[in-house]
Amino acid sequence: MRQTEQTSGGGFSLLFAFLGGALVGGIVAVLYAPRSGAETRRRMVGAVDETKGLASRVPEAFREASSAAQDAFKASMKESA
Repeated sequence: MRQTEQTSGGGFSLLFAFLGGALVGGIVAVLYAPRSGAETRRRMVGAVDETKGLASRVPEAFREASSAAQDAFKASMKESA
């Protein structure tokens, strides 16, 4: 095998290994937490709600960043012309 064939999926494998390890580590941390089950569930629900709030703002932030990048590109093209 050539070297490019061996390493073509290396980046994704590393990413998935990292995410899998983070997930397992998070689960173990929750299971061994010194809080009661009810308090842990309440905190997890709060974290999920907060994440949903942040996630709902991502598309608008992406549109704004994209628009700003386009404006900056157009301005730089006008300056160089």
